[in-house]
Amino acid sequence: METMPEQQVRQTAAHPTVPVPPGMEPGRLASPAMERSENDQIDEIISRLERRYTRDQISSADLNSRVRGFYRDFATARIRSFVSVFVERLVRRSIET
Repeated sequence: METMPEQQVRQTAAHPTVPVPPGMEPGRLASPAMERSENDQIDEIISRLERRYTRDQISSADLNSRVRGFYRDFATARIRSFVSVFVERLVRRSIET
């Protein structure tokens, strides 16, 4: 027969609970603060790429569209740390090919 602490350990290991940060309830992708931060990251990517490529290579509207489109592709990514790096590389590759 198992003792009470062993039962608790087994139950905890079988069904771990992960605390949900405020504003990140199930079904919600990002908090307003995270959305602002992501918009800032998008603007920074666009700004860097506008300095790198001339208007002859890509128009501002097309560049903006590509950055936002690739960013949307990562909308459901659980780990957000490197999304802006991936997006910038994908846009650069799409311009150069």
